[in-house]
Amino acid sequence: MQFINKQREQLFFELKAFFKHYHVFIKEPQYYLEALTHNSYANENNLSYTYQRMELLGDAILAKEISLYLFLSFPDKNEGEITNLRSKIVREGTLAELVRRINWAPFLLLGKGEIKTKGYEKNRILADIYESMIAALYLDLGEEVVRNFINDTLIQMVSNPGFFDQIRDYKTELQEFLQAGDARTLEYKLIKESPPLEGNRVLYTVVAEIEGIRYGKGCGYTHKEAEQLAARDALQKLVIKSKYDFENK
Repeated sequence: MQFINKQREQLFFELKAFFKHYHVFIKEPQYYLEALTHNSYANENNLSYTYQRMELLGDAILAKEISLYLFLSFPDKNEGEITNLRSKIVREGTLAELVRRINWAPFLLLGKGEIKTKGYEKNRILADIYESMIAALYLDLGEEVVRNFINDTLIQMVSNPGFFDQIRDYKTELQEFLQAGDARTLEYKLIKESPPLEGNRVLYTVVAEIEGIRYGKGCGYTHKEAEQLAARDALQKLVIKSKYDFENK
C-alpha cells in the first residue's frame, strides 16, 4: 500500500461518501479532521490538535454502548461474563481488524516518519481512529447515530460465528508458550517479498525462528499478517511436539 495524506477538502468529501453507505450524513468537517490527525502530522504541520482527545472520548462512548448492547442482548450472563465479552469486543486487535475491513486507514493524516514506519498498518493507530471517529460522530450527530453505526460495523463483525478465533493474537500466544517453558529466543525474519501483485499489493513471507531454528512460516499482504501466520504455524508445531514429548516420557 502506498500511503499519501489527502488534502483536507478531499478527505471530508470522501468521508461523506463513505458514511452515506451507512445512511449517515456528516456535517462538521473539523470533528473528523481532528479525529484522523495523528500527533506526528500535527507536529509537522504546527496544528494545535491531534486525535488523542477524541480517542479518549470515543473510548468511553464505545465502552458504554457495548456494555448496553451486551446487557440487553444476554440477560442470562453475569457481570463477569459481560465484562469478558466487552473486553474482547473493544480490544485493540478487534478494532484494528474492523478498521482494516472498512478501509479507514487511507483517511489517516500521518507525519512523514510515521508513514515511513507504516503507521497506517499499526494496530494501535487503527484502533485509536475507530474510537476517535466514534467521538466525532457523537459530537456531530448524537447518540442514536453513533449507536446505529456501532451496530452496523463493530457488532455486525463480531457477531459472525468464529470471528474471535480468526483474530487470535498468535504472536502473543507463542511468546507466552515459550515463557512458560524455558523462555527461548524468538525472532521473526522476512525471507521473501513478491513483486507488486494485483491492486499494487505485495506478498510477504516471514519465518518464526526459535534459537535460530525455523519453526513456522507465513505469507501475508502485510508484515503483521505474515508474522501472525508464521507464529500460528510455529505454535501448532510446538504444541504437537510438547504433547508427543509428554506422552513418550
